[in-house]
Amino acid sequence: MKNGKCKDKGTFIVKILNEQNSTWQGSVTWVEEQKTQNFRSALELIKMIDEALDEEKELSE
Repeated sequence: MKNGKCKDKGTFIVKILNEQNSTWQGSVTWVEEQKTQNFRSALELIKMIDEALDEEKELSE
């Protein structure tokens, strides 16, 4: 966080549809871009959100 300012970066709706092999499967929707993607693990979910925020940052620069 630069300059001590907090800024909203995105809203994500996470739907957990199943739990298998000690992790989650489901879908995530990025509200601002109206994009939905399925994920097969919690790690994949985190990577998707991180990539979406990186994409948003690049577009705003």
